Formats: sequence, structure tokens, C-alpha cells
Amino acid sequence: MADLRAPVQRDAPLAPLTSIRVGGPADALATCTSFAAVTGALAWAADADAPVAVVGKGSNLIVDDAGFRGLVIRLAGRLSSISVRGARTLWCGGGASLPRAVQRAAAAGLEGLEFGASIPGTVGGAVAMNAGAYSSDLSQVLDWAVVCDATGRRKVGRDDLAMGYRTTSVQGDQVVAAVGFLLGPGDADAIRARLADLRSHRRSTQPQGVRTFGSVFTNPDGDSAGRLIEATGLKGHVIGGARISPVHANFIEAGPDATARDVIALMDEARRRVRDAGGPVLHAEVRYLHPEWGIGAPPLAELA
Repeated sequence: MADLRAPVQRDAPLAPLTSIRVGGPADALATCTSFAAVTGALAWAADADAPVAVVGKGSNLIVDDAGFRGLVIRLAGRLSSISVRGARTLWCGGGASLPRAVQRAAAAGLEGLEFGASIPGTVGGAVAMNAGAYSSDLSQVLDWAVVCDATGRRKVGRDDLAMGYRTTSVQGDQVVAAVGFLLGPGDADAIRARLADLRSHRRSTQPQGVRTFGSVFTNPDGDSAGRLIEATGLKGHVIGGARISPVHANFIEAGPDATARDVIALMDEARRRVRDAGGPVLHAEVRYLHPEWGIGAPPLAELA
């Protein structure tokens, strides 16, 4: 059996590790502070034939109400740090906050990552799904990434990750443990002013002060998922303890009694209504932690 090389918490609550705060506990939670610890945790899970999942800020994750019968990995310590390397490279541990990385780049007078200020997740998770906002995504600024699996770690370039719209080649048994962003020189004051404008726009167009995650569905070509859902009259629609946000229809808000089942039921209803109105089948941007399989697509109803 491989050496886990990291402290482990048993029967660990996962809802507090997500921004929407629903779902049950994990059998085990390992906190990894080095590449060796990440590799050791992945090897331990492989030896035990246990499913594995990486949870960062949990800003785009639904945990099943039954929890997870496997090992959850979180990155901390050096693997959540941020530093400027050389003239243009921003080094980030995979567990670092992406908005905090944006602020660090701005303070150093480096531009190109500002859109990430509106993505409240970790750098590693954001790279693994090629997160984006405001018509930009991380493929435009990523230089390299360190990807760990059960056999070790490798440093890969952007092209090796096959980065597309909200997708990459990173698999569920791999961890983006560190990345290097290649940014451009800019004026720190001008960058901070752009960030202030983005924050103001986000506050005026997205729900604030409530339990939610980021955009629920990806935008179909040439249209907006939020617009399509709003057109069906679903803004403010409630199922159980969750509702479609009255501020932005592509967000779901969770009340104190919300369950993962409530959230998924709202997603199903939104997709069905849009499809019944002659629109496209919406595809989930948020991910789902299945009790037995790990992280994948939410269990939504089949739509023709």
C-alpha cells in the first residue's frame, strides 16, 4: 500500500468546503502541501481501489446528499501560495485562490488575468476546466502546469492540456498542482481600476451575500443560458430549499435547508423549460460529486 504522506480526516463534512454548502461527508479528506504528498495520496487511492476527488474552493461543485465513499484531496501550504517569478511569470500553487492571484498580478503590474477576479475558485480547478469570464479564459494566459497522478508529476505546456471551452484533457485521477501564467507588463493603477470596474459589474449583475456557485450552465453558441432561462419565467422559481436567482437566472441560490436534490431538480426544470420553449439543450458547467464515482456531470434527465 502506498504511503499517503498527508494528514487525513475521516468522515469529513464536505458541504462547508463548497460555496453552495450542500451535500454529505467524505470517507476521507487528505490535505496535501507538496507534490510528493499529492502523488502519494493518488497512489494510495489507486492501491485501495478508492475513488478520488479534488476539492478546492468548491465554487462550481455539487456534493451528493449521500457524500462520497472515497478520498478527497485538498491543496494547502506551498501548493496554495502565489509568487512572481522573473519579469512576466506568476507562479501559483493549484490550491491558490484565483481572485487572490489576480490581485497579486495587479500589484506587480502584470496584466491579462483580470477576468479571473470574477471566478471564485482555485487556480488548479480553474485550469482543469479552463474557466473563463468576459470572453476570456485561462488558455490565453497559461504557460505551463504541473500535473500529478499516481505515478508522479510532469510539467506540461498549454497545448498538452487540449484546452477548449470549459474543458481540458485533465482526468479525474489527476491533479493540477501548480501553474505558471505568462502575463504582460502593465500599469498597476490602470489594472486596479479595471478590476474595480469588473467588481462593480459583478455586484450589479450577480447575486451577492447568498449561498450559490458560479454559472450553472454553459452558454450555447450565440446566446446566453441566463437569458434563455429567464425567458421561460423561471427567475425566482423555488424547489425545496433552493431557488433560481431573481438577480441572474443562470445562478441557483441555496437556503439553509437546501439539499443537493433540490439544486439538481432546479437544473432539470430549467433545462426542460428551455427545451420545451424551442431552445437548445443546456449543458451543465457545474460539476457533481457522485458518492461512488467521483466528480463528473450532474445526473440530469435525458432531453431529446
